[in-house]
Amino acid sequence: MKDPLDIDPELQKYQAKMDRPIPGESLTRDPEDPYPWEKPAEFTVRQEAIDYSFVTLTEEAAYEGLVESAMSGATVMELTRLYLFKGFTEGKWNPDLMLMLIEPIAYMIMGLLERAGVNDYTVIEDDEEDLFGVEMPQEMTEGMTTKEEVPEEVEEVMQQNESLLQQRTPSLMERR
Repeated sequence: MKDPLDIDPELQKYQAKMDRPIPGESLTRDPEDPYPWEKPAEFTVRQEAIDYSFVTLTEEAAYEGLVESAMSGATVMELTRLYLFKGFTEGKWNPDLMLMLIEPIAYMIMGLLERAGVNDYTVIEDDEEDLFGVEMPQEMTEGMTTKEEVPEEVEEVMQQNESLLQQRTPSLMERR
């Protein structure tokens, strides 16, 4: 049996580092001087945030940086993630709105790249990687099927119930 006082040298070295926050440190910050993301977000309406993003991304410096990054190998989703997280840390939007902006900003970036003549961009590197770069465990991806891999039994049930899906049932307010 291993001695409980025997600590791995790497772990001991990590624990000895003093450059990490101490527990509760975030609660000691002056409430009169909060971080931008601790204040109410500047944008709470999705369309207003999209309009702001378009104006911001089409400014000359941002547009050039976007094109250069894509040409040097950055994927559209990396650029999207970077832009949205920067907006969150600046207090432009909250995490909920940030998630709702992923799709429109990604399409916006793709459109801007195509307009600049960059047609060989990559949207995302790997199909098994989510937006935040976390690889899905194999146990989760084993049971996944694509549209082409739908089992025949499921396809038959879907076709049989197609008429049920298209039947319109009156809402509760209509039933009066």
